[in-house]
Amino acid sequence: MSLRYFGTDGIRGVALRSPLSLEEVARWGAAWAQVALQSGAKRMVVGWDPRSSSGPMSEAFILGVGSGLKVLVLGMAPTPAVAWNVARLSAEGEKTWGLMISASHNPPEDNGLKGFNELGEKLEEDQELAIEAAFDELSEPTTISAMPTRLDLATYLAHLEGIVLPPDFRVVIDCAHGATAEVALELFKGGGIHWIGVPADGPTINVGVGSTHLDALSATVVARGAQLGLAFDGDGDRCLLVDGSGKVIDGDQMVWLLAQDRVACGDPPPGVVGTLMTNGGLAQALGQAGIPFVRTAVGDKYLLREMAKRGWDLAAEASGHLIQKRVGPSGDGLAAALAILRALLHRPVDRRWAWTFRPWPQRLVNVMARDRKAVDACPGLVAMMAEIETRWGEGVRQVVRWSGTEPKLRLMVEAQESAWVDEALKDLEAAARQDLAL
Repeated sequence: MSLRYFGTDGIRGVALRSPLSLEEVARWGAAWAQVALQSGAKRMVVGWDPRSSSGPMSEAFILGVGSGLKVLVLGMAPTPAVAWNVARLSAEGEKTWGLMISASHNPPEDNGLKGFNELGEKLEEDQELAIEAAFDELSEPTTISAMPTRLDLATYLAHLEGIVLPPDFRVVIDCAHGATAEVALELFKGGGIHWIGVPADGPTINVGVGSTHLDALSATVVARGAQLGLAFDGDGDRCLLVDGSGKVIDGDQMVWLLAQDRVACGDPPPGVVGTLMTNGGLAQALGQAGIPFVRTAVGDKYLLREMAKRGWDLAAEASGHLIQKRVGPSGDGLAAALAILRALLHRPVDRRWAWTFRPWPQRLVNVMARDRKAVDACPGLVAMMAEIETRWGEGVRQVVRWSGTEPKLRLMVEAQESAWVDEALKDLEAAARQDLAL
């Protein structure tokens, strides 16, 4: 059975429209509570970002939860604060689930529901299926809501420990007018900080600012002569950087810096987890440093599963989603930014910026087809992929997959040399078009 409402990161869509109308959000609350109670949970932590729709949706969801679960309200908070508090409260002895109302980096008119299990990790698919089934069976919530309890953010902020930057270390911080806009002011101190994307503001969250709109940050860093810029997304579970020239430093580069810092401190990571889209240059750099590296499918739930399986504590996606299991159970943009700043300050001034790896060139071609055909049922394409592997070995990486929403075959090639990328893509596309009769 496939999921109807849940995507890769919860339920997301246009706020206050189906399946996120206020009536339906109340039903989602009732469905969530039913499945949480069946799992043995006793409490539900609820937080939200500053979107204009988040307040009404939180009220509807809590109404739907009813009195079966004790509701602990964080209020406006970054997503990682919800996840961290869920894990902390569960570890104290009473199983707790969590719910974040946010559409992450999406525009202001969108919103969503992100769920967390007692580990502070995203729900498993069977739990999402159970919530969907309960939602479909409910005509309307029949519970009576109990008075929620307020949960303070102070414990989470104290856990992150903040940082005071030297006055000559000039940094621009972009909070995307989102959930980090208030708490970041408490965590990052120092005379050299300039803020953009503040204050928190529902109508302008992610509008021209934040980790998916870096032009404003890059321009401000260059104009102010800053050494570094940091940008969070709307709900604060990711962070990206720009250097003093305004060039973007992605999550692959960031996790490489953290790995090097741990090696320098005598605490090398046992391994790093990335995804199919992680740049081959990172895998090469980690290998040369003697640090194991593995890939998973795209999505933090897959990263977390692999980390648990191997007992590793560091993972990243190029989008700036970094997971440091020693710091928290999920991706945390604030924690990532703090770790990056500490790592930079650990380095000698004359070597502070000499740490990036050389990314492998990468290019993607989309082939539109009339109908889907399984990749392994395309003999010419399969043969060409094998030939390319023989031709260049580990010097070329191929990812061939169908789009999840349309009949579009994605051909991605990454290689140590740009000419290899072009040649391999040309051969793959020709083979794909012949197999698909295009």
